Amino acid sequence: MEFSELTNYVLNIVLTVILPVVTTYIVSLLKSKIRESHAAADATENENLNHIMKEALASVMDAVLYVNQTYTDTLKNKGEFDKTAQKEAFDKAYSAASNMIAVKSKNIICDLYGSFDQWLRLAVESSVNMAKKS
Repeated sequence: MEFSELTNYVLNIVLTVILPVVTTYIVSLLKSKIRESHAAADATENENLNHIMKEALASVMDAVLYVNQTYTDTLKNKGEFDKTAQKEAFDKAYSAASNMIAVKSKNIICDLYGSFDQWLRLAVESSVNMAKKS
């Protein structure tokens, strides 16, 4: 057997047996790295959304507590907190919360829930109920 025949034989073995195994390993490694990068991106996006939602909900609660302290409690002490005053208190809290939430956050909430207005109305009502219990 000559050197060139031996070289061809070894090269043939490498190309037919070892190369596919190595290629499969490299492809698997690349796929796992891609999955990891997608998972990291998803986690980062979820963290950002959680942060935006927490800030928005905190703004709603702050607005409700502010209206309670400056408007609702005064009228309740005077015995003048009727349905009209309740609606006005809601409108004041809604307006204050809406002004405190950033436009970017409003757009994200709209994308998530379909309507920023509807989300904010529910959040104000929920915050009013939570404020009553505390």
